[in-house]
Amino acid sequence: MQGGLLRLATMLSVCTIGVPTAGLEMSLAGCWTNELGSIMWIKVSDSGVIDGTYNSSVSTVRKAADGVVIGYQQSVTNATFGFVVKWAIGSVTVWAGQYYNDGAKEQLKTMWLLRKNRQDPKDNWEATLAGMDVFTRANPAKCNVRDDRSEL
Repeated sequence: MQGGLLRLATMLSVCTIGVPTAGLEMSLAGCWTNELGSIMWIKVSDSGVIDGTYNSSVSTVRKAADGVVIGYQQSVTNATFGFVVKWAIGSVTVWAGQYYNDGAKEQLKTMWLLRKNRQDPKDNWEATLAGMDVFTRANPAKCNVRDDRSEL
């Protein structure tokens, strides 16, 4: 009886639509775009290490910026993650978020902090920006990158 209830609970959790996929296997690997048109391509190792590339359509220098992504997914059954982008233009952004799948689309809902380099300590107050991003899984062709890191 107890085994039957466990199987029933598992089947119901898999069939539930409109709730986060916590407890189910998920992969953040692939191509993602955000509401500003930025594109991120990431891979996730079996141990949860995230690495990839990020092309931002906006930046503090008012042009597109490229960066390298490194981070962690908690586990394939835990939807939380965090990653850092080291920008070629000299700043760093960190994101923390959670994966959601409502059955129609996959999303990464995140909050971020961007730290700009400032030489004068008096400028420290304006050196950190904060915001939110929602990434949506995109067709890999949109990323226009190869499926390996050999050229990064």
